[in-house]
Amino acid sequence: MEALVVRRLGDPTLGPGGEASPFSAVSGDHPVPELGSPTAVRVRVAATSLNFATFLQVQGKYQERPALPFVPGSDYSGVVDAVGSGVRRFRPGDRVCALAAVGSFAEFIVADEKQL
Repeated sequence: MEALVVRRLGDPTLGPGGEASPFSAVSGDHPVPELGSPTAVRVRVAATSLNFATFLQVQGKYQERPALPFVPGSDYSGVVDAVGSGVRRFRPGDRVCALAAVGSFAEFIVADEKQL
């Protein structure tokens, strides 16, 4: 799957793949996240946003600092792609939205059913 990956902290205004850029070049090599629990839901991300917190995270200036490398992005909406065996509220094809600590700048993200 495609994902925007922060490989090192730096200027988020630089395009991906450049030598000075904090971002790796976007490629389809990033693994699709697995359902890690019975209540996990995988969402195909349709929309996300660049907000000030994400901007600060890429620079290493936000109070929460994810370990490198990481996929930035917090708020997202999309369509349910797959559900764990214990999921009761959603099924593939349902539209959802949520907030995450990181990870929405990717084709897919996994969240617990209660977070959607």
